[in-house]
Amino acid sequence: MKTKLYLSALLLFLGGIFCTRAMGYDRSEDELSISVVVPLQMEELTFSQVSKLESKLLRMVSNYGIAGEGYTNKFILYPKFEIYDHKVVEGLQNVHVIEVELNLIVKEVKTGKVYSVFSQEIKGDGYSMKEAIDQSISQIKTKGDDIKDFLQDAKTKILEYYRSNCDRLYNEASTMIDQKRYSEAIALLYPVPKEVGGECYAKIQRKLDQAYDGYLNKTCEKKLASAKTEISKDNDDAALEILGSIEAESNCHTSALKLTASIKSRGKKNKETSNDEEKPGTGSETTDDVNSDSTETIVKNRNPGDTETTPTETKNISRVKRREKMGAIAQSEFKRTRHQGEMDRAMQEG
Repeated sequence: MKTKLYLSALLLFLGGIFCTRAMGYDRSEDELSISVVVPLQMEELTFSQVSKLESKLLRMVSNYGIAGEGYTNKFILYPKFEIYDHKVVEGLQNVHVIEVELNLIVKEVKTGKVYSVFSQEIKGDGYSMKEAIDQSISQIKTKGDDIKDFLQDAKTKILEYYRSNCDRLYNEASTMIDQKRYSEAIALLYPVPKEVGGECYAKIQRKLDQAYDGYLNKTCEKKLASAKTEISKDNDDAALEILGSIEAESNCHTSALKLTASIKSRGKKNKETSNDEEKPGTGSETTDDVNSDSTETIVKNRNPGDTETTPTETKNISRVKRREKMGAIAQSEFKRTRHQGEMDRAMQEG
């Protein structure tokens, strides 16, 4: 019997579901991004089997310095899993034996251009079809000279793509920024690896920072407006929570701090008024001490021996945090564009 199972590709974070691993946003600047995509559901494979297949492919690309967790919607690696032979060996308990051809394809989504292809022949057996498929997936190798060559071939071509199209990517991101499409600009530029090098990489990073700053400011303005709405409803706690989430790097952070101070000051005055109405000896003095300005309290509580972070360390920490947040935005944008069906069409074409 000949059965074909085509793995066209859906990423396993549909609906926020992460199958077997927690998703992080810690892609190194040195790592090339190729998004590994596999289907959430497919005929004859269980959800668990699909998850195992994805894990195998993610491990494979990770072994060779490639980030596969959906940082880019430009380049994808997807599998085709074909069971081309299925036999049942009869005995005291029948054994299912299958032979599988696994093809891995690296493709540019928009153009459909294939960058690299790899094939593996694998076998599986078990007392059921499910067990046979389980074993075949477990047999997929994630290391080897042939796999290294396959991924290196894709990597070389993708790096050349970035270098050859540097100005186009830069200009495209500039247009997105002008149109306040900051998330899209971040998703476009964030996957460009440091290995691209030269002035191209430097100017891409400058434009990426510009896009991220625009994103922060746009987000800050929205949060500030939301906080003011909550204040108008006398929901001070909700307003403070929103204001506390505003990034210090955004241009309205100072306004957020002033609004926060205003809310706390109003709350403190209300509490003092309430305390004045209490009977003597209820401890209003202690309450005043506890509710003193939080910034002042932090300074008072600082130990003389506490070490200060150097400006260089602060800058490096800030850069790492910025990139983590950029990565989260890029992955979110990948998930959004995934639903538009462009990746599915690219994979259905071969």
